[in-house]
Amino acid sequence: MTSSGTYLFSIDLEDVRDFMKDGQQYAERVPAMTRRYLAFLRQRDSRCTFFVVGDVARKYPDLIRSIINDGHEIACHSNKHITLENLDEHTFHADLEENIQHLQNAGAKNIKGFRAPVLSLTNKTQWAYKVLSKLGFIYSSSVLPAHNPLYGWPEFGQRPKTIDGVLELPMTLSSSFYPLPFAGGTYFRALPLWYTLNAFKRQHRKGDAILGYFHPYDIDTEQERFMHPGIHNNRFFNALMYYNRHTVFSKLESILKRGWKIIPYSDFIQQHYH
Repeated sequence: MTSSGTYLFSIDLEDVRDFMKDGQQYAERVPAMTRRYLAFLRQRDSRCTFFVVGDVARKYPDLIRSIINDGHEIACHSNKHITLENLDEHTFHADLEENIQHLQNAGAKNIKGFRAPVLSLTNKTQWAYKVLSKLGFIYSSSVLPAHNPLYGWPEFGQRPKTIDGVLELPMTLSSSFYPLPFAGGTYFRALPLWYTLNAFKRQHRKGDAILGYFHPYDIDTEQERFMHPGIHNNRFFNALMYYNRHTVFSKLESILKRGWKIIPYSDFIQQHYH
C-alpha cells in the first residue's frame, strides 16, 4: 500500500440515535456535524470518502447531495448498521441492496466501496466478501487487524488483500508494543498528539498510506449525554465516546500541515491498484 503522505480520512455517516431504544428523543445532530466536516474539507481543498448508512441517506437526501456536490465519494456502510455477526449471506445481501438503493435515490452513482458497521468483518464473517463481489463492490475497508474489545481480525495482517475479488484495506495500526488504530475515532481523540504525529511519521518512512475513520459524534461537543449503543453499557467506554471531541480539527490541522493529503478511497485504489 505504498503512498507516502496519503491519509485515507473517511466519515462513517450514521445516526447513533437510530441504534437506541427511544433514540429519537435526543436532538438531531448528523446534518450539522456533517456540514462541519464539509466546511473543514472544503477550506483545505480536500475530498474524502463518506461511508453512508442507508437510513441516513433516506432521511437526509439533500445532505447526501451536498456531499456529492463537494466532490466526495459515497460508499456503503450497510442499510441498518447491523454488525455482520448478526447477519448471514442472504440477509446481508438484502441489507446492502437497500443501502445501495437509498444512496442512488439521493444521487450517488458508481458505488464501489463498503465498510462494515463497527469494523465487524472478521475471520468468522469473511463470507461477506462473496456477497460484496456479487453486488459489484471493488473494495472494502472493514477489518481491524488487531485484538479489540468489540471486533478484530489480528490474523488478517496489516497489508491489503484481495478476497473473492474484493480488495480489503485494513485499518492502519501503530508500530507500538500494543498496536492501535491511531488515525481515527476514539483512538484519535484519546491518544496524545505527540503519539499520533510519531505514528504518522513512522508510516511516512515506510511509504504507506494511513487509514482512519470518524463519525458525526466525534466532533460533536454539544451532544447530549447518554449511554451509547454497542459498548455493553460499559461506563468507561461511554466516557471515551465523549472524550476530547473538541480536539479533532486542531489535531487534523497538525497532521495536514506536515504534508499529508486527504483523498477518497476510490482515487487511491485507481492510482495504486489498477
